[in-house]
Amino acid sequence: MTKSLLDAILEPGALSVRFQPIFHFQNGERRVDSVEALIRGPRGTNFARADILFDYVRRKKAEVAMDQNCLTAVCDTVLKLPADVRVNVNVHASTLGQGSTFLEFFHRCTRKRALKLDRFTIEIVEHAPSYDAVQLGKSLSQLRDWGVRLALDDVGLGQSNYRMMLDCDPEYFKLDAYFVRDITKDPKRRAVVESLVALAARLESAVVAEAVASEEDLSRVTELGVDLVQANILCPAMPLEELQRLGHIKALPTAGTQLNPAGETREDRQFEGRTMSLSMAVGQSFYT
Repeated sequence: MTKSLLDAILEPGALSVRFQPIFHFQNGERRVDSVEALIRGPRGTNFARADILFDYVRRKKAEVAMDQNCLTAVCDTVLKLPADVRVNVNVHASTLGQGSTFLEFFHRCTRKRALKLDRFTIEIVEHAPSYDAVQLGKSLSQLRDWGVRLALDDVGLGQSNYRMMLDCDPEYFKLDAYFVRDITKDPKRRAVVESLVALAARLESAVVAEAVASEEDLSRVTELGVDLVQANILCPAMPLEELQRLGHIKALPTAGTQLNPAGETREDRQFEGRTMSLSMAVGQSFYT
């Protein structure tokens, strides 16, 4: 029997994972706080683009199956990360609102690979207005009991509204790029960001600014109290091996790697030395 296009997308190994760091800014310095796992579809097809891939999956109402396949691909790749690196995983609100199926899969998937649940942050995406608020609340409560953190994606757009903020009570608000674009020149955008930062503080959440496009805008959002930033100007999404090669993430020791008495490799010491001060004024490049 001929495979459908959806079957091909959901076939084991069809999905690949990219990671994009989320940076924490403090006292003029930045460090990697966590990484977001981003999915790409089969290579050589239009579905290699995430927007096309997930739009197709939603039209086919296959969010649950897709979220499970994405989680499997992510967990397989997380095995290659140091154990102290926290990972953000995108999951549809509709998936979390359909009962315990995904939670049971999540628990099995991580347990099979001996991955600690408290390493994960679930980013709640594509918030359809018809989500089951009661079931969603039960799912989020269970995740919290396991030590999983929650983030609300695309805050300020679509269904990422005040109701979702209250229903999800996330640890993180991920501020959509629309609100930080040209924030240096636009006082109305600054007003919106200021209000969301103040609201997040009252709700005991943190704000993550996504897709900041310039050093000037980066400087302004941090001045407004946003300590977490995820943006291509800092580091684009890329395969794990590339992140490790650039020194953003430590590589796991390989067989035969010599440790010093403190249990550190030479690469560990080099990595620690790469933490650099951020010079906002001159727009210092992250890649130098």
